[in-house]
Amino acid sequence: MKTIYKFLTFLILFFPAKMLLSQQTDEKRMKIQVSVKDGKNQIVSVIKSYTISYNRTLLTPENNKSGETKAFYISLDFEKQDIPFLRAFIQNKAGLDGQITVTDTYGKLPSRKIDFQSATMDIMNDQAMGEYSGMFMNLSCNVITIDGLKIEH
Repeated sequence: MKTIYKFLTFLILFFPAKMLLSQQTDEKRMKIQVSVKDGKNQIVSVIKSYTISYNRTLLTPENNKSGETKAFYISLDFEKQDIPFLRAFIQNKAGLDGQITVTDTYGKLPSRKIDFQSATMDIMNDQAMGEYSGMFMNLSCNVITIDGLKIEH
């Protein structure tokens, strides 16, 4: 009988603590935002992730004469559809300047800042299914600055 009481006492004391510790919070550690300046308006949007890629093979002498070939690509994965952000790129065909900022909400990792110039929208994918909706956007540009290091072709 003593064994049963010990077992029940163990369950009553430690099971609720284990349940509390195992639950995940909705708070995300890394906060990622993208912002663009559309005339006088600053449009800021929260994104889940971003990817930057560089494709030097696109810069052939024939393509580079026109100056329209852009070698930097920025892929943005938005947490939800952002119509004002999309509208800014649709209305401004010449390109927009903007930046991506990454901050650690715990304050332990250094912040990151990526600036881009004259970015235009190449691809947009709007997705909705069940309880999830999201938007993906690919931008292209010629100049990128990553944490103060300016990269251009």
